[in-house]
Amino acid sequence: MKGEGDDGMTYLVLDQLTKRFANWTAVDRVSLTVEKGELISLLGPSGCGKTTTLQMIAGFLDADGGRVMLDGQDLLAKKPNERGLGIVFQSYALFPHMTAAENVAFGLEMRKINRADRDRMVAEALKLVGLEQYGDRHPRRMSGGQQQRVALARALVIKPSLLLLDEPLSNLDAKMREEMQIELRRIQRTVGTTMILVTHDQSEAMALSDRVVVMNKGRVQQVASPQEAYDRPANAFVANFLGRTNLLPGMVGSGSGGIVITVADSVWPVSQPVPVGQGALAVRPEKIGFVDAGGLSGTVLARVFQGTQWLFEIETAAGRVMVIRQHDGSPLPAERERVMIGWRPQDMAVMPADPEADLSAREAA
Repeated sequence: MKGEGDDGMTYLVLDQLTKRFANWTAVDRVSLTVEKGELISLLGPSGCGKTTTLQMIAGFLDADGGRVMLDGQDLLAKKPNERGLGIVFQSYALFPHMTAAENVAFGLEMRKINRADRDRMVAEALKLVGLEQYGDRHPRRMSGGQQQRVALARALVIKPSLLLLDEPLSNLDAKMREEMQIELRRIQRTVGTTMILVTHDQSEAMALSDRVVVMNKGRVQQVASPQEAYDRPANAFVANFLGRTNLLPGMVGSGSGGIVITVADSVWPVSQPVPVGQGALAVRPEKIGFVDAGGLSGTVLARVFQGTQWLFEIETAAGRVMVIRQHDGSPLPAERERVMIGWRPQDMAVMPADPEADLSAREAA
């Protein structure tokens, strides 16, 4: 896995990081390694511990256990203002009486950077975020996206060893959020700053991140690239949290060619290691097609036209299954029609049955 197992490349280390509030453990022994230049997202529902983890890295909360090491230095032994971190908050936290340039310059003034260098660095930072013509404008005369860029420039201008972003795009409308996702990724690749992003938005995390850290109830559920986490979820919670999925109960056992999972009237070969016994099969709706044989039989309960695609709901002996097919002119079944659905074995993930994780994910959605 990227960033793990190679001490020569590890830059940030969270080791058994823990935070408790009264009888509640908000962050439960979280461990993670991050490479220099990576953009990592802490992703999960409200209350999962992602923001608390970020606040311990920043020094806004004291840890009750574990370590945070940044480039070999113990961050927990330093005061927040000694950690050299950049932070972008959900609210942007701009000074309303200052211009964009003055907001960006604030951190440099605190570091006693001389005026000439300060002006040069502010100009470079504003250019980096595409606001070189807006330096004399106050926040109240700027759009939400422009304010977000000013906050980003202010965080980057001090050349932080690590940039922490706490739900930075959540106050933007959908169109601006998509634009800023592209812009943030461009900026990150340009400057190469290591970034930790906290978000509850699955699409945002997958669009921006080198790796996602999916959290629930204070614990890490999976650390993986966005595609790996989506295609190969580690458990039922991850499968349900990262977009639409079908989670079908089955029985894992031995078949003529190896390990298989039996789901109602269909049998599927299993390539990944999974315990024999009660299990679950996760497959994304867009990975399922209509087949002539060798699949799971059912009846079309509903079909809904969504412009570029059709959404089907199929009643099967294993439960209801969602199927997404592209609107490409191919013939598709009608409602109440008997069908057979199938998918490639490599497009499914098999895991032990975990009703509690399944319930947690559905409650969080």
